[in-house]
Amino acid sequence: AVVTIAPGSPAQTAILTGIARDAVTLEPLISANVSLAGTSQGAATSPEGTFTIRRIQPGFYSLRASFIGYTVYERPISIAANDSLFVELLLQPAHVEEEEVVVTATRTMRNIADVPVRVEAIPQEEVEEKLMMTPSNVAMLLNESTGMRVQTTSAASNTANLRIQGLNGRYTQILTDGIPNFGGLSAGFGLTQLPPLNLRQVEVIKGATSALYGADAISGVVNFITKDPKPQPELSVILNGTTQRGVDVASFYAQQFSDFGLTILAGRSAQPLHDVDGDGFGDVAEFERYTLVPKVLVSASENVKLRATLGILSEKRIGGSMIAPSSATGSDSPYREEISSHRIDLASQLDWSISGSEAVTLKLAGMTLQRDASYAGLPFNATQKLFYADAQYSIITNSHSILLGTAFNLEEFHDRTSVVSSARSYHHAVPAVFAQDEWKLSEMWTVLASGRLDFHNRFGRFFTPRASLLYRPSATFTMRIGGGTGFKSPTIFVEEAEEVGFRNVRPLANVHAERATSGSFDMNWRGILDEVGMSFNLAINVSRLSNALIADQDSLTSNVVYLRNATGPTLTRGGEVSAKFTYLNFRLSLGYTYVYASQTDEGRAYELALNPRHSFGAVLVWESHELAAKVGIENYWTGSQGLERNPFRDRSPEYWITGLIAEKAFGHFRLFVNLENIFDTRQTRYEPIFVGNLQSGAIRTLPVYAPLEGRVINGGIRFIL
Repeated sequence: AVVTIAPGSPAQTAILTGIARDAVTLEPLISANVSLAGTSQGAATSPEGTFTIRRIQPGFYSLRASFIGYTVYERPISIAANDSLFVELLLQPAHVEEEEVVVTATRTMRNIADVPVRVEAIPQEEVEEKLMMTPSNVAMLLNESTGMRVQTTSAASNTANLRIQGLNGRYTQILTDGIPNFGGLSAGFGLTQLPPLNLRQVEVIKGATSALYGADAISGVVNFITKDPKPQPELSVILNGTTQRGVDVASFYAQQFSDFGLTILAGRSAQPLHDVDGDGFGDVAEFERYTLVPKVLVSASENVKLRATLGILSEKRIGGSMIAPSSATGSDSPYREEISSHRIDLASQLDWSISGSEAVTLKLAGMTLQRDASYAGLPFNATQKLFYADAQYSIITNSHSILLGTAFNLEEFHDRTSVVSSARSYHHAVPAVFAQDEWKLSEMWTVLASGRLDFHNRFGRFFTPRASLLYRPSATFTMRIGGGTGFKSPTIFVEEAEEVGFRNVRPLANVHAERATSGSFDMNWRGILDEVGMSFNLAINVSRLSNALIADQDSLTSNVVYLRNATGPTLTRGGEVSAKFTYLNFRLSLGYTYVYASQTDEGRAYELALNPRHSFGAVLVWESHELAAKVGIENYWTGSQGLERNPFRDRSPEYWITGLIAEKAFGHFRLFVNLENIFDTRQTRYEPIFVGNLQSGAIRTLPVYAPLEGRVINGGIRFIL
C-alpha cells in the first residue's frame, strides 16, 4: 500500500481516501468493501475504484478491504487528528474461479475465467482511454486490440467494418447488450456511428459462433455492454476538438431511483471535409451526426427486472471532391458522395429469476434504417428493417449449467433505387432453437457443448454445433481448446459493393449460404514476481470457409460487381501473443498477431488482400492517482499486405503509427490531449487514393491499407460527477 499525507484540516477528526486495485492488472475494483475493522465506518468503491471515509477519530485501526474473488486485504494504520490520508490498496486475486469479471457474450452471466469458450473483455478503463482519442465512435477501441483490424471499406465516405482472424468484416457479428443489430445495410456504418461514452465493457469471442447467435457469427462476435444505473448518480460530459476541425459533444447520465433506473446518452459529432495531401480529394469525410439513447430499467419485483432501450441516430455524410458544389450531379461533374442515414432502434429485455438456480430471459428488439445516397450523381436508396426475438431458460445443478432457448430473426431489405430492379431486395425469416450444457467434470476440467438449429426461409436448415474444454490446474493458469461452426446468408453487402457505393452491383443469382468451421487453442498465465504483476496469453486459431461470396474479378474490370460463390475454400490460420506488466504506476501492454488467409477459386489459390501477416502493438501508461494524472504512449506496427485493384503496387509497405496521450484531473474536471499518428503515416504518402479525373467524376478509389487522415491532434475537457 502507498500512503500519502496532506496538510490537516481544522477539525479534530481525519479523512481517509484511496483506491482499490487488482494487484496483477492494476485495474480499479468497483464496489469493493473498505472498512475500519471494529467500527461501523466504511465505504464501497466507486466506478473508478476510489473511496472516502470521513470523520475518523484519531487512533490505531486495522484497515480492511474485501472483494469477491480476492484475498481479504488487511493492514494496520495509524490516524492522527486532522490527517488527510490517501491509500492505494492492492488486492491479490484469490481463486480465478471467483473473479468478478462477468461476461454475457456466452449467453450466461459467468466469470470470465470460468468460461470454457475463450472470451476477451475490454474493461471500462480501456474504453475510457480510447474515449479521449475518438469520442465519436468505437473504431479505434477495436482496431488497437490484438487480433482485430478495422478495415476502411470506402476511401470517400470512410465506412469501415471489423475483421477478425483475417476474414472479411461481414463475417463479424456486432451485438449491443446481446442483440444483433448491425448487419446488412447498417454494417458499413456501425463502427463509425456507435459512441463509447455509455459503454461498460466490450466482449469478444473469436471463431465461428453461430451456435450462440445464429447467422453472421462466422469469424466472431463483438458484444458492446452498456452501463446500468447505480444509486449514486453518474454524469459525464465531454467536449472534444481536433486539428482537422472535428468537434464532438456528448453527455451521459445514469441513476437508480428505488425500483426505477434511467440512463441517457446524447451527443453530436461533426467533421468538415478535409484534404490531407492537397490533391483535391477529401481524405477525411464530412459528417454531422446526432445520437440519443435513453434506457429505462424497472424492478417489477425482487425477481423480475425489465429494461427498455431506444436509440435514435441521424447522420449526413459527404465525401469526394473538395470543390464540388452540393448540386453537382451526373457525368462531367466533380466526383461527390452524399449519404443520409436515419436509424431507430428499440430493444427490451425481461429477466425473471425463478429461483436461485433457475432463470428465464426474454428479448424483443427492432430496428429500422433508411439510407438515401448519391454516388457521382447515381442514387442508392434503401430501407432495412430488423426484428429479433429471443427466449431462453437456464438452470444450474451441482455440476451442470444448462440453457435451452428459441430465437427468431427477421430481416427485410428494400432497395428503393429507381434505376435498378427490385431483385436486390430480400426477406429473410429465420426461426431457431438452441441448447447449451456447461459440465464441470472436476475442479480442473470443464466442458461446454452447444448446438443450434436454424430454419432459413430461403437457404434451408442449418445445424451449428460448438464444443470447448477448459483445463485450470491452478488459480493462475488456464488452457482452452475448442471448435465451432457457423453460416451466413449471402447478401449484396460486401466490401467491393461498399467501395463503389453499390453502383452496378448485380442482384444475387444461384448463390448458396456460406459455411464455416473453426478451431482454437489458448493458454493464459498471470502472477507476480517481486513487485511486478504480469500476465501472458497465447492463442492459435484455424478456420475453413466454404461457398465464400466473392466478387468476380472479370466483372470488376468492367466496373460491374457480380457476386458468386467461390469454387474452393477460404482458409485462415494464425496466432496471437499478448503480455501485460504492471509495476508501481506503470502499465505495459504488448501484443503480436500473425494471420495468413488464402482463397482457392477456379483452381487458383491466392492470399486474401488487405491482411497483414504480422502486426505488433506496444502501449506504456503511467498513472498517478495522487496527482490525478495519466500519460500514455502507443506504438503499432503493421506488416505488408497483399493488394488487389491497385495499379501502383501488389503489396503494401509496412508502417508504424505512434501516439501520445495525457490527462490531468482538477476535481470533477479532466483535461486531455491526444497526439495521434505523430509521424503522419498515411496511404497518400505512398500513392494517390484514387485514379482517374476527379473533376469530371470519372474516378475509381483504391482499397485502403493505411490511415488516410494522417497526423491528428485532439484535446478537450471532460466533466465527471
